[in-house]
Amino acid sequence: MKKPLGTDIEELRADFASVRGEPFAHYYCPILHVDDRVALCHGHVVPKSMGGRTMVLQRQDVDNGFGFFFEAEASDAIKHGLERGDLLERVFFGDPADVKEISRRFKIEVKPHPDGKPIKLDPRKVNGETQFFAKSEHLDGVEGRTKAEFGVWLDARSSILVTALKASHLCWFHKAGYAYVFSNEGLVVARVLRSFYDEFIAQRLRIDRRRRGSLIHDERKREVNEYCSQFANFIRPVLPKGAAALPEGFRAGTLDSDAFMVLWDRDNPYGRISFVKLGETLVSVMTPITADARGWALLNLATAFELEYSAARWDARKGKFDVEPPRGEKLKWPQADWSPDSTARPSRPLTIREAAEVVNRSGFRHRG
Repeated sequence: MKKPLGTDIEELRADFASVRGEPFAHYYCPILHVDDRVALCHGHVVPKSMGGRTMVLQRQDVDNGFGFFFEAEASDAIKHGLERGDLLERVFFGDPADVKEISRRFKIEVKPHPDGKPIKLDPRKVNGETQFFAKSEHLDGVEGRTKAEFGVWLDARSSILVTALKASHLCWFHKAGYAYVFSNEGLVVARVLRSFYDEFIAQRLRIDRRRRGSLIHDERKREVNEYCSQFANFIRPVLPKGAAALPEGFRAGTLDSDAFMVLWDRDNPYGRISFVKLGETLVSVMTPITADARGWALLNLATAFELEYSAARWDARKGKFDVEPPRGEKLKWPQADWSPDSTARPSRPLTIREAAEVVNRSGFRHRG
């Protein structure tokens, strides 16, 4: 019987030895793939700020780095934005302290017509009321009563992507251990997560723990989004209407229910769709489980073809997967709305084999 991995170092060391033949010396990180003597912590699979309870042992620098750089912003967007429809009302009519807190997490701006540059507003409490101020130099060219659009927004696309992908990776590490870490799927996902860490997190000089919210400052947001857009096909948020149509196990999230989808090429599995609950928001995470061109097709061309799937479940008692055979059930992976596809959408859905041929001909490869 293989029980889920928890936070005990000896439990992890024994599991590593069962896969690699000998135990690690200090701690083998499932993301960085290094065995170093470093500070460890009991880190949440799904961030605690988004309702996560399950923990696994993690490197403290990795857990904190992803938490401060990506997960804090994802949590802000989900808790204050996606799960609530009263953001504008709170800004206009809410308690001044609440408005000030929102301004630290979200952008509060007005955009003068016709095409003026957005003007950042700073809310302040004046005589018990919230008033909005702008720097005088930002008002140059704005005369008299100018029509304007008022907006409260937060671009958290990259942060939600990284947070969901990391949670899915740690979910399967928690359930299947180092056998997952060294599988084709685990190697691919860890490589992508490692690229986020190397590209953005490890290069920061320090973490300002006094700052609430994300460390993705405005000057880096475009760079982060551009880099992360190449991995856009890894995740899709499940809209409430779509979530209601899913079986209960999928709605509960893979971490708690053990339920997921297997993607099929005829009688051969080549991919997986896991479900991550970030607060009350359900995110589907699609990952390849093969190392051939079908895996790259998933990441580059998933919106161009129909995905044949069947339901599956992780059986913790037996330490293996219980997979239903394919019955011709298919789904479409929605188009990403933050960057154009690298190829034109075909007039008919491709098969996964045709998509793999496209990948082989074009030589698609991800950076990182």
